[in-house]
Amino acid sequence: VQTLFRLIEQTACLDDGEIGIFYLDGNAYVKKFQNNRLGTYLISLNKKYDPIPVTENSSFKIFGRVLS
Repeated sequence: VQTLFRLIEQTACLDDGEIGIFYLDGNAYVKKFQNNRLGTYLISLNKKYDPIPVTENSSFKIFGRVLS
């Protein structure tokens, strides 16, 4: 049995498409970061959930990058 360890790298910046740990309006998330011409969103890897928009009025912080 192979065990997969996921590590967290503390950083305040992520590139588009990276998975990170976020604070958004009082909630914590582990999501894929989308930041492009369409806007900034937190994307769930589970397709049942809609993207969560990050707006200029949001209380938003990036805590780190998920590494595998």
